[in-house]
Amino acid sequence: MYTLRSRSIPLNTDYDVIVVGGGPSGCTAAAAAARTGAKTLLLEATGSLGGMGTSGLVPAWCPFSDGEKIIYRGLAEKIFEASKKGVPHESKQKLNWVNINPEYLMQVYDQMVADSGAQVLFFSRVAAVEMSANDTIDAIIVANKSGLVAFKAKVFIDATGDGDVAAWAGASF
Repeated sequence: MYTLRSRSIPLNTDYDVIVVGGGPSGCTAAAAAARTGAKTLLLEATGSLGGMGTSGLVPAWCPFSDGEKIIYRGLAEKIFEASKKGVPHESKQKLNWVNINPEYLMQVYDQMVADSGAQVLFFSRVAAVEMSANDTIDAIIVANKSGLVAFKAKVFIDATGDGDVAAWAGASF
């Protein structure tokens, strides 16, 4: 075991909501929070938003319909419809297994998050979760090009895909 020497880590308390993970769920959570007026930060470990549909190069959307009509609404539907502009060879009516143009989809996510007013920190990975005495997250420690930074917020949303923040906070899995 190694113990860090006593040192101070900068603390940022500027945000109401911090979303960890910039995939589809993280982008929509951050956009929804920011659109309601919450000062929102989205932390993304890579250099782009969109998760597996962009960086992971997953080639197509899973079915968006029950075979007859669209079943996803809200921001998911808006992203899906906007992303279809990046694949003009697909029928506008197609709802299932629509191809993904990852570069175009990145722009869709970037625009949605930017328009919401949420801020994004790329290449920022949660390195630790600090808990308060009442089993709630007190702060997260983030590692990025600035070094280590602690963030406190009223609400933390784990959209990491692997549930890292929740697991480190002690949630069962």
